[in-house]
Amino acid sequence: MRMSASGIELIQSFEGFRPRAARLPGGGWLIGYGHTATARAGLQITPRDAVLILRHHDLPPIEALIAEQVLTPLSQNEFDALVSFAFNIGAEAFAASEVVSALNAGDRARAADAMWAWRLANVSGELRVVDALARRRAAEIAMFLEHPAGRAAIPGALVRPLARQGHDDEDHDAGARSVVIGPRPTTDSAPGPVLPPENSTQAAARAVSERIARILGEAPRQTPAPPLPPVAPGDGPTPEEITDAVKALVGDEPPSTLPARAKGPPEGIERRRTPRPAGDTGAPQEDAPLLPPLPLAEGVVVDDLEIVEIDESDLERAIQENGELDTASIRNLGAWLPYATLSGLGFVGMIAGLERFLSQGSRPLMHQSDVYAGPVLALGGGFLFLIASYYLYRALTRQD
Repeated sequence: MRMSASGIELIQSFEGFRPRAARLPGGGWLIGYGHTATARAGLQITPRDAVLILRHHDLPPIEALIAEQVLTPLSQNEFDALVSFAFNIGAEAFAASEVVSALNAGDRARAADAMWAWRLANVSGELRVVDALARRRAAEIAMFLEHPAGRAAIPGALVRPLARQGHDDEDHDAGARSVVIGPRPTTDSAPGPVLPPENSTQAAARAVSERIARILGEAPRQTPAPPLPPVAPGDGPTPEEITDAVKALVGDEPPSTLPARAKGPPEGIERRRTPRPAGDTGAPQEDAPLLPPLPLAEGVVVDDLEIVEIDESDLERAIQENGELDTASIRNLGAWLPYATLSGLGFVGMIAGLERFLSQGSRPLMHQSDVYAGPVLALGGGFLFLIASYYLYRALTRQD
């Protein structure tokens, strides 16, 4: 495996870039992104060269070390975190650390915990926790524990963290604590009216009533549904149960009590109306004559995808009324006009060549090639005239 771009960005963010070589307390030199092998006094480097040295010189030995020491398969996030960790503490310290032994034992959680121990440094002869190392270990552990498919869900009500007793480097079993999740306690309130249990038909009727009330924006009827005979339990309401539910919802009112739908023309058809006289308020007048009702408009269905058939008689009548378009003459004109033009050009070229050839003796020659100009022009013009004339004759005598 090789270091990914996110892992390299993690190392760069904590190592920092040094364009000039800096002296270490131990006597060595440091330049670029933590490079020490070839650093020396007075050396300068660009950011691009520092990235190349980090990627192709400093990290390949660490990558080979992890591939040799760690025997368990690693994801890309785990590999990047281990490379950053080993690059910071050194190859020998990484090989002898508890992180490697925990990984080879298959305990990734213990390996991440062992990485947290490497946040101490010798400051003025005293071992202290360095904030920069603590932040780097936290970032490396977070990358190490990040699952490739995303963050793992750990409900806080099921897994409660416990404080570890003793030194940070010692493990003590604090014991497991069972957590029982029960229903949320209800507050004391006045008991409501106890309703009798309803069967599936009554429940279906109540659901339909509430839904219609929500659609119409009305309050549902508070009157209880009439008692219905019990129905044998099943997987769901049968068609008979649904029918009974609708009947229970409608009630015993006859269909004649329902408001009649106003008659009118079909949708999309506008009916002509007789203009009202002045002062007419629309109320019926006793002396006014009753007009006969207008017939109902017939609905016409128009199919946009239907193939339209054209009547030949209608087409002939339209040609006679508008005049017939002479398309044959237009087609013939486009057929013989180019050949006539070429024939004319060839005839003009032939005449100009003959005239030039016959007048060579009466005028001086400027160049030696002028001797052949007349014959070549006459022969080319004559050839073009003959070919164009032939095709012009064919175009004029062709019949459609």
